[in-house]
Order: sequence, then C-alpha cells, then structure tokens
Amino acid sequence: MVNPTAQDVKTGVILLAHGAPTRVADIPEYLKRIRGGTASSTEVIREITERYEAIGGSSPLLQITKAQAEALETFLNQEGDRFRVYIGMRNWYPLIEEAVQKAKDDGVERLIALCLAPQFSKWSTERYLNSFNEALGACDAGGIPVQFIKSWPNQPSLIDAFVERFRAAESDLKAKGYDTFHTVFTVHSIPSAYVEEGIDPYVQEYEKTLNGIRQQVPMEPWHQAYQSQGMIPCPWLEPSVEEILDKIADAGGKAVLIFPVGFVCDHIEILYDIDIGFKKYAEEKGLSLFRTESLNTSPLFIEALAGAIWEHLA
Repeated sequence: MVNPTAQDVKTGVILLAHGAPTRVADIPEYLKRIRGGTASSTEVIREITERYEAIGGSSPLLQITKAQAEALETFLNQEGDRFRVYIGMRNWYPLIEEAVQKAKDDGVERLIALCLAPQFSKWSTERYLNSFNEALGACDAGGIPVQFIKSWPNQPSLIDAFVERFRAAESDLKAKGYDTFHTVFTVHSIPSAYVEEGIDPYVQEYEKTLNGIRQQVPMEPWHQAYQSQGMIPCPWLEPSVEEILDKIADAGGKAVLIFPVGFVCDHIEILYDIDIGFKKYAEEKGLSLFRTESLNTSPLFIEALAGAIWEHLA
C-alpha cells in the first residue's frame, strides 16, 4: 500500500550505483574516474581489461539497474502516477548529476536518493552522498527537499529476497547430491583502518543483514568473509574468501555456496571475482563452488526498494 503522505506530490527517486564500463575501450577513462582523475598504470588497465573480456567484454550493471528502476517505478505507481525513478552512477554514465538534472527538469517536488548498497560504509556510501550533494549544487537544485537513504541492511523484504535466493540454491545443491555444504557470506571489503579507528559501522551493518537471513534459515556450517579487495596498497578487512576456502578445504569440506549479500545485481565482482576467480581457486583446493543467484529484478527486491522509500516518506 502506498504511504498516504506520498499522495499528490511528484517524488523523484534516484537509484545510485557505482557504474561500470559497457565496453572495454572505456576502461582507461573509467579507472581514471575511480581514481579521481589519476590515470592507472598499463598493468592495471591490462588486468581489468582481461577481467571484463572474461565476462563478455562489458558489465551488465547498467542494463540491470535500468530494469530495476523501471520495475520500481511501476511498483510505486500502483495507486497513481506520483513517482519518477532515475539512475545515477558515481563513476560512469549516466552520472548522478545527469539524474539530478533530469529530475529537476521533470519538475519533481522532492528527491529521494537511495544507494544500491544496503550496508552503510563511510568509505563507500558516504562518497555517494557527497556526489549527490555536489550534483544538487551543480544543477542549482538545492531548493528541492531531499532525503538520502544510506542504510537499509535488514529491510524486511530485502531479507526475504535473500532468503528466497538461498532456498533456491539450497534446493539446487541437494538435487546435485550435496546434502551438506558450507555457506560463505560475502560483502565488498574496505580498508580495515576505517573500522579499526571506530569511524565506520560497516561490520555491524553486514551483521544486520547476515543475522536477518539466519533468523529465517538457520544454516550450518557458515562463514563470514570479505571479497574484491581493491588495488590500494593498504590492509583490507578480512577474512578474505580465499582464506575461508582454505579453511573449508583443510576441514575436509566438499561443497561451498557463496552468498554475496553486499551486492544487489550481477557485475564484475560477481561474474568475474566469484564465478571465475573463486571458482578456479576452489577447484584447486578440491572444492565444488556455487553461488546464490543475484537479486537483480527479483520482485521481492523491488518491493524492498519500495519499502525503504515508503519508510522515509512516513
């Protein structure tokens, strides 16, 4: 049911995502944006290019995010045409500034920005907030009332969507003959200094998602890991997925289900890091590795996005 406070007000919703190149030729410029204007080395460009070529030459992130936005707008407008949903990427096109300008041109009366990473981190999510605020200034849109949804790690429909994916994977593994398996939860790693200095609640945010899922589907054995550490030469949050796979192999495990709860759609960290990188590593350790299907346009996930928005309109 649409929240009554949303009635008769045109609300713009901007889904904020990291962004990804849609062709390998754009990778140097894409990496330059990520690094704040500094060009990457030839070696780094070559390595990232090889990863994108391994998943087909482009990321599906933009296509999936567009589909999520379209499904969300349809869902929100079940009782009237009051919402417009846009997408804005922090590191690629369409940029956040483009989304803000489009919303302003459409005459929205308020804006809600929702970061498509459920677990808040000062190292990552806050950068989206800063980019969004910069876009408001650049578009002279400071007069539009705005809200920024930065944390929704245990939104009920989000947990339900993850549980649905886990149960489907569990059923598939049992059909393949794996009555027991190790579940490895993952989120994107961040520099550990942010957590050690007590300025980032990321670990607690991660645990909210994990606990919400495990309350519905108790599972044993399970592990908590961090993946896709960056190329910045600093300590990153651990344990890494590789360390957990080593532990499972040493304990005589046979099957592993990777459960990436820090990501809401297929992109390079899913299609390469897990499906290619971790799978190869697991095979070398004598393990069979599987993963849960990404949320993508799951109806429950679209409902979760809507729920997070309605909660902020109350």
